[in-house]
Amino acid sequence: MHAVEEILPLDEATIAQIAAGEVIERPVSVVKELVENSLDAGATVISVDLVDGGRSAIAVIDDGRGMGAGDLPFALMRHATSKLRIADDLFAVRTLGFRGEGLASIAAAGRLEIISRRRGDEFGARVEASGTSESAPTVAPAPPGTKVTVRDLFALVPARREFLKSARAEFARVAAFLSQLSLGWPSVAFHLRHDGREVWALPAAVDPVDRLESVFGRDARGTLLAIDGDSGIAREKVSGYISAPGRDRPHRNHQVFFVNGRLVRSSALGASWLAAYGSFGMTGRYPYGVVRVDLPPEDVDVNVHPTKSEVRFRFGKAVFDAVRAAVSRSLRSVEPVRSATAPILSALGIERSSGDTDFFDRDRQPAEGDGLPGSTQPFAHDLSAEKIRIFGQIDQTYIAASDGADLMLIDQHAAHERIAFEALLAGSGAAEVAAPMLFATVVELTPDRAAALHEVRAELSAIGVEVEQFGENAYRIRSLPAGYEKRRFDLSGVLDDLAADDAPREGAGHRTRLLATIACHSVVRAHEPLALQEQVALVQRLRACRDPHTCPHGRPTMLRLDAATLAKAFKRA
Repeated sequence: MHAVEEILPLDEATIAQIAAGEVIERPVSVVKELVENSLDAGATVISVDLVDGGRSAIAVIDDGRGMGAGDLPFALMRHATSKLRIADDLFAVRTLGFRGEGLASIAAAGRLEIISRRRGDEFGARVEASGTSESAPTVAPAPPGTKVTVRDLFALVPARREFLKSARAEFARVAAFLSQLSLGWPSVAFHLRHDGREVWALPAAVDPVDRLESVFGRDARGTLLAIDGDSGIAREKVSGYISAPGRDRPHRNHQVFFVNGRLVRSSALGASWLAAYGSFGMTGRYPYGVVRVDLPPEDVDVNVHPTKSEVRFRFGKAVFDAVRAAVSRSLRSVEPVRSATAPILSALGIERSSGDTDFFDRDRQPAEGDGLPGSTQPFAHDLSAEKIRIFGQIDQTYIAASDGADLMLIDQHAAHERIAFEALLAGSGAAEVAAPMLFATVVELTPDRAAALHEVRAELSAIGVEVEQFGENAYRIRSLPAGYEKRRFDLSGVLDDLAADDAPREGAGHRTRLLATIACHSVVRAHEPLALQEQVALVQRLRACRDPHTCPHGRPTMLRLDAATLAKAFKRA
């Protein structure tokens, strides 16, 4: 028989830390709680200021209604709130914050200071809290609104602090959350600062498309469709903007969902969007945009998870059908891109001259100057050493070739990536790592990409990529690494990859990954037409590489099918 353990109540400090662990997982959790409170308070301007990615300090400042000295002690009390009165209110929540535990949970994880002033008050009030202790409110000068500062996050729960990522990674999470949240609140201005420097600012927008353009990039204005979501009969109203067919992206990161103004994660909404997109999209590609669902508050349960980032629908099938129908109507309101060759090329970002024949069946002769940048190899169908013959492209992605014995398929992007990477690697130890650009390139960066650039600018400079600010959202590329031949340089793609990389940012391994990233976003892409001479030059240069069989990320550059394999496929073996 096992001895019966005595059951004892937990002390208040332990209870507070358990609650804090449920609500506050990392700096972005704090930012979410505080910014949602600001929106509930009617703020029109919200500023977020971080130090060390939010690990050392987080401040959220708003111009909302503010609180009086008598409100501050209750604001810090667990389960005290202005947003609920009776239990039934939990099933008709109309605000973003409502549980009355956010500030108490933050105080249980670090040191909290609140300074707030109502518009009609002459002075503001200030209170501090840490753990389960708090100070009495004192008079403090303050503008109308509220400023909440959190210092030394998880100082009271050191074990949880060990799970935090680097300052760069934590800051990237905050930047991504804030830019996505701003899509649902275009009339509110958002500002983000890090380590004393303003990273980006999103002014209030009258036209929601202005905010979409700020977050998704300048091309969003011409490629996003307004959702036709008013069926006139459904309880669920669907609105927002979605990418037109052929304007999809390689990941789901830019699929943003709001339910009654709340930024949420929802596999059900994602599935309904993809179901509507159906035949309009390509395998492995995803539409992007913002889908907002508004429905009676009693039809959605926002109390599923302490972080309030997930919801449950009372009539889930009806919501699924409403989103799918609305997205389908919007997609069918434009001419499908699959109806003609020209729109297909446009959707792939490929421009054709008026006299160019369809590249799916063309066999144009190479013009003088054709070839990959810097290529000096003469045009030839046969590659002299092994008599490799180039037949052409498949899907403008793979180069078909043969040495007379075997059939070879070369991935043009992976091959060019290997060529560029080895050139970068060879030149990385040179005295001059940067090659100034004859004409500096100016690019527009979205807020999250500007934040990523802020974090990696020194690392890029060390390998020769010099970028400087050139306006509010514009950045000028002044130099690129010396010693390698590029077809383009996609700074946005480089920043996206670096922001997603949580590996240690030091040592030879990091430098190799950085060079591989530069190579990946400088070369020929899939679905890009190449003249026959360009294909020949690419294969020749690949054969000269030290490791021609894989790209720097480990993907194969080529497949070889011998006669035996072909015989088996044709049932001859």
